[in-house]
Amino acid sequence: MTDGNDSMFAQLSKKIDDQARFTRGVNIICTLAILGVMFYTLTSIVSTLPDLVLATFMGNMEKVAAEWRLIEGGRAPHRMPPPAQPPASK
Repeated sequence: MTDGNDSMFAQLSKKIDDQARFTRGVNIICTLAILGVMFYTLTSIVSTLPDLVLATFMGNMEKVAAEWRLIEGGRAPHRMPPPAQPPASK
C-alpha cells in the first residue's frame, strides 16, 4: 500500500514541479516584455521631449518676448504691490 502512495506522491510532486517551472518561465517572459515596453516608452519620450518643448516655446515666442521686454524695462508683469505702510502714530 505504501508503494502505491509513494508513487502517487512522486507523480503529484513531479506535476507540481513541472507546473511551477512553467509558471516561473511565463512570469519571467511577461516581466521581460513589460520591461521592454517601459524601456521603449521611456526612450521614445526622452527622444521626442526636447522637440516638443522647443515647439511649445517657439509657439509662445510672442508672449515670451513681450514679458522679456517688460522685465528688462523694469516693469515686471506680475509684480506684487508694495506692502501698505502702517499709519504713523502721534
